[in-house]
Amino acid sequence: MRIFVAIELPEAICEAIAVLQAQLGVGRIVQPDNLHLTLAFLGEIEPFEAEQLHEALEGVDWGPGPQVALAGLEVFGSAERPEALVLGVRADRELTRWHNAVLGAARAVGLVLARRRFRPHVTLARFRKGAGPGELARLGQFLSAQGDVALSPFHADRLAMVRSTLGQGAPRHEVLAQYGPDVRI
Repeated sequence: MRIFVAIELPEAICEAIAVLQAQLGVGRIVQPDNLHLTLAFLGEIEPFEAEQLHEALEGVDWGPGPQVALAGLEVFGSAERPEALVLGVRADRELTRWHNAVLGAARAVGLVLARRRFRPHVTLARFRKGAGPGELARLGQFLSAQGDVALSPFHADRLAMVRSTLGQGAPRHEVLAQYGPDVRI
């Protein structure tokens, strides 16, 4: 099972992102149903490990949820070889606490996670290797016009364990469980 834990985005935010994506004109757009803010990518784990993680996440005192402010576009990769266009997330202490709580729960059940700096973001589009000059020019124009975009902040009151299935076309995401201060078990 390919698993990640993420904050699902409110419908209004997904709609605002879709308007932004419609102006991009390059890359493979992330579909509205797949938009999310990843707190931890766990990769391929066994079903029993997912169940153990679920139990650990149920035991977390989530406290107040973070205020999430999506702002500023950034390219992951390089200008010559872009990999993804992402919408940044302004720092929030509660968001970092949620991230650390997910990592702590994963490590408590024995999952080994890759060490990487937490760079919260929402992926808007992905790019194929070897993007041509025309695509790079359109991306550059889009960044010049929209790079400082800022969406209305929202209060995150829950997070989800999500199974991602790869295949032809876009990945399929299935919410396996939800957690947070407003989720009742």
